[in-house]
Amino acid sequence: MSYNGWKNWETWNVALWLGNDEGLYRSVMSKTKLDAKAARERVEELLPNGTPDFKDKRSYDKVDWDAIADDINEMSGV
Repeated sequence: MSYNGWKNWETWNVALWLGNDEGLYRSVMSKTKLDAKAARERVEELLPNGTPDFKDKRSYDKVDWDAIADDINEMSGV
């Protein structure tokens, strides 16, 4: 089931935080193209316990990391 154009709520929530929190936005920017694994690592480094909306970091397992990588790459212009 999709959520606001994203695969699911968890993916939307990560994208929401990355795109709307200035500190996270600046920290997630990359000069090189990220793949899904690198995107997950970057996000988990910035938000080790999950987003403020997650009950716990296990929600990261539901995130479509390919979509998050694409989003980060687009925001970064790479």
